[in-house]
Order: sequence, then structure tokens, then C-alpha cells
Amino acid sequence: MMPAHYALSDAAIVLVAAWAAPALWLNRKILPAVAMACFGLAASIGVVRFGADLQAELAAVHAAGSLVLGLAAALMLAAACFWHHSQRRQGYLAFAALAAAAGTYFVAPTFIGPLFVLALTGALLVRIVQVFRSGSSWFGPAGLTILLLDTLVIRRAPWLAEASAWHAYHLLIALGMLALTRVDLHDRAQST
Repeated sequence: MMPAHYALSDAAIVLVAAWAAPALWLNRKILPAVAMACFGLAASIGVVRFGADLQAELAAVHAAGSLVLGLAAALMLAAACFWHHSQRRQGYLAFAALAAAAGTYFVAPTFIGPLFVLALTGALLVRIVQVFRSGSSWFGPAGLTILLLDTLVIRRAPWLAEASAWHAYHLLIALGMLALTRVDLHDRAQST
């Protein structure tokens, strides 16, 4: 049994998502908004699971939700970088990302991790190019780097205690979300 304090770091993600998703949506950043909502929804399952002491009952739902919604969010963040000028396609791309993530979970779950890393890496490379081409903020690459390194280095860090690794992992997700939201809202303000 994991202690109830695991809900606290999940709650940080929920709070960031509760602020970021509506702010991005209102600024017509549909893909990043839905990506933030996906991160928040996955974390909210964790808050309920640990906060309400439903660890055994929600373990499978939390694991599946985190994998599917996390991959969907990464795919949406990548799509937002590749098709950032197209407003009309964003709803379709969000649906496609959710469908692809769910399909991967049911058909080839071993590919979720590699696809997550590939999506974040592709998004990071595009964001870096955007910084040099158009002078975009470095918050975009910073947020993606935080999410990528968090997944690759912190999530299962052998030098951290299990609780410390999970809290650091969740808090860094929240920080990466803040950085990505900051750049998307800032870029929108600059273009209006």
C-alpha cells in the first residue's frame, strides 16, 4: 500500500491542468489545452486513488489512464508543434491522438514508452528550430526537456527513494506543463 501523501504531488498536476487547460482553450490553443487536460485527468485518478484510500480498487484504472492519457498528451504536444498554424485541424488531431494512444495500449502496450519519448523528442526538436527561426521563447523547449528528462531519468531513479522519485516525477510534470503553457500563452499574446 502506498501512503496517502502520493495524492499531494498528483494534486500539483491537477492544479496546473485546471489553470492551464481553460487558459489555453480560451486562447485557441486546442491541442495544448487538451494535452494539459489529459495530464490533469490522469493525475486526478491518482488523487482519488490515494486520497480516498482506493489504492487496490483504482490501481488498474490509474495505471491504464496514466499510460493512455500521458501518451495522448505527448502526441498532442508534438502535433501542436508540427501543425501550429492550423486551427481547423486541432480537434481532429486531438481525437486522433487519443485514439492512437488507446489503440497502442490495447494492441501494442510495449510501444507506449518509446512512442512517448519519440513524440516529446520530435516536439522538442521542432520547438528548438522555432526558437532560432522566429525568436520564440525558450520556455517551450525547456518544458519539453523537463518532461523528457523526467521520464527518462527521474521516474525510476535508483538513487531516490520510491516516494521521492514519484513526488519528483509528478512535480516536474507540473513544472513542464507550466513552462509549456507559459510559452503558448505568451506566443498567442505576441501574435495578437
